[in-house]
Amino acid sequence: MSISRDIVGVLKLRFCLSYLYRVRLPLRISCYIASLCYASMLSITPLSLSVFIAYVGYITIYRIFFHPLRSVPGPFLARFSKLWLVWHVRKGKSHIQFPELHAQFGPIVRIAPNQVLVCEEDAVKTVYGAGTSFTKGDWYQMCAAPDKNWKPVDEVLDLLTETNMEKYRRQRRAIGPAYSITGLEKHEELLDAYIDKFVAKLEDLRGKEVGLANWGHIFALDSMSQFTLGKSPGYTDKGSDDGNEDASHALWQCFTVIGLFPGFVKLMHSIPKVGMLLVLPMSLLLGIRIPKIWPVFNFCSPSIMQRLKTLESMKDVELPASRPGFPQEYGKDVGVPEERGDSIEETDMLATLMRLHNDREARFPPSWVLSIALTNFGAGHDTLMFTLSSAIYHTYTSPSILARLRKDMESQGVTRKSRYSEIVARVPLLLAVLRESMRLWPTIGWYLPRLVPATGVTLCDTYLPHGTTVGTSLWTSHFGSEVFAEPHKFDPDRWLPDGTEERRRKIGRMDSVWMGFGGGSRSCPGQHLARFFVIKALARLVMSCDVEVNGEPEIGGWFQCTLTGVGISVKERKMK
Repeated sequence: MSISRDIVGVLKLRFCLSYLYRVRLPLRISCYIASLCYASMLSITPLSLSVFIAYVGYITIYRIFFHPLRSVPGPFLARFSKLWLVWHVRKGKSHIQFPELHAQFGPIVRIAPNQVLVCEEDAVKTVYGAGTSFTKGDWYQMCAAPDKNWKPVDEVLDLLTETNMEKYRRQRRAIGPAYSITGLEKHEELLDAYIDKFVAKLEDLRGKEVGLANWGHIFALDSMSQFTLGKSPGYTDKGSDDGNEDASHALWQCFTVIGLFPGFVKLMHSIPKVGMLLVLPMSLLLGIRIPKIWPVFNFCSPSIMQRLKTLESMKDVELPASRPGFPQEYGKDVGVPEERGDSIEETDMLATLMRLHNDREARFPPSWVLSIALTNFGAGHDTLMFTLSSAIYHTYTSPSILARLRKDMESQGVTRKSRYSEIVARVPLLLAVLRESMRLWPTIGWYLPRLVPATGVTLCDTYLPHGTTVGTSLWTSHFGSEVFAEPHKFDPDRWLPDGTEERRRKIGRMDSVWMGFGGGSRSCPGQHLARFFVIKALARLVMSCDVEVNGEPEIGGWFQCTLTGVGISVKERKMK
């Protein structure tokens, strides 16, 4: 009887594996899922239990004694399973733990059976430098639109998760004019007007303490909306971000942890419309928060769709399917297209993107306009919040730097209406403050996973075979004492040239491992936008406001860092 049940179980197991093969999941993941199905259909028999024990024993022995990474030092339990990594990552302390692992084990650390961290200067250059053959790791697919694989390849613009480098470069060139300094300065008056409003609102609080990160989110969302769409959701007037900060914390915790299971992510994306709902039981199983959607999408999604569908060439564009928070009815109530592409006035960034589409329709399809406009909100607001918060925190907790900034701006004639290009040219200390703030508080709290190419690679005197996931934690590489003198000190002057060749070489060396906006050819395409917003806001605050910083920063070390614990009290500056 026991044997007959096993035979039935094997047949069901074979059927399950056949289905999983058709959806093209990795074999190891397929076996794991099929085993769960088998266990749920049959009572455990001595034979099935023996097979399971033998499989676990084989995997354990292989990973300890025969795996190509067996000689790489690291936590003992990390050799067996990625569950060790999952257990620790879900705590949100990777930005603390990864540097501690390097301090204990050295420049290369095995953190999962097939994942290693490196922090040595040459290794970082090899993995992330210009022209590298390393590609982004499987983790990034967690951030991909669920319907990405169901669309024609040329219609998909997803710069964060794209692995085809030829396509990636082509798309970056296409959006380049909109994200260049020249392109951004076309809409600088929109940003100036919003900053005036933002600063006035803070001053009206008359010293009442508010959360730095919360108001950083308010600034990021309202300024990005004003700049992209010519209007904002009104968070500044309300003094609240309507829960976007909390949604951000939950979403990045979910993405960081669940992304460690690429087979599961692939399964989610293979099931149309409802696949993403699998996030809910997985979140409960892993003990992480159930993700929420940023409320700002309730504002920006219909606003973008209504604008796009005024063009005849964009009448068929649709929001990403299967993505929670993007109701498909947005934009469907728009009437007959009225606007001609050649009549578009570039009044905001969306208009610039629409104009690029009109001028290069064959090389800039409607779906790209929609994707990059949504990316401004989905990927831009968290980075902008954390970067601005870091710059404010470090500037106003460093009185000597604050005094120098004010002196330099006054002596160079920088005013509220000065253009961005004039500000950075006249007061280079501002960019140095931003760069140093991002060194001390990198926006990425986890690590940047890359796949070793087919040739394999030797890093830190250790050979890593093809397919190994390798990366660096910026919270380690940004603090290497061999590259950064007094690495824990806030010292913007380290980035300022003094005319000597020695300083030029030092700055170049620091540049090669500084990855505040990513590294090499995969650096953030919106980095000019982030600098543009932060420099303009910081310069205005330094000119106009006295800010008292209170509390101790509590940083969440997810893929995208989160911030709590810091309050600010803002008053109008008293001129001496």
